[in-house]
Amino acid sequence: SSSSSSSSSKLCRREGKEASAPARHAATMSRPEHLAPPELFYNDKEASKYAQSTRMMQIQRQISERALELLNLPPGRPAFLLDVGCGTGMSGAVLESNGHMWVGMDISESMLNIASTTIASDASNGDVVHADMGAGLGFRGGSFDGVIS
Repeated sequence: SSSSSSSSSKLCRREGKEASAPARHAATMSRPEHLAPPELFYNDKEASKYAQSTRMMQIQRQISERALELLNLPPGRPAFLLDVGCGTGMSGAVLESNGHMWVGMDISESMLNIASTTIASDASNGDVVHADMGAGLGFRGGSFDGVIS
């Protein structure tokens, strides 16, 4: 019957059945890396949306503040920090507002273009480099006082 066929197509993949198209679409939409590699997904349009999202700004601020707490850096002494996957530089701005210097790296040139523009317009002490974490860092050991991601 078409009813049993329809309901069986809605079963999830882990039960050995194919997920329905809407279920696959919903799962894919929440994970951009399932749509395309980050260097392709975070194009100019997506990078701009990300940079303008007040939700992302809030999340990045909270995560960055927590990362600084976890680093347990000596109080009152500026640190030189690496931000892996820095994107548009939101976390770097938090690092700087806490008195630290930073370098960010990201695989998306579009995200880094926004970060570079922000750094220049804000007279930031940060810097960004285009790099793929999977290919290694390219920095000597001990170059940084800490790393966030």
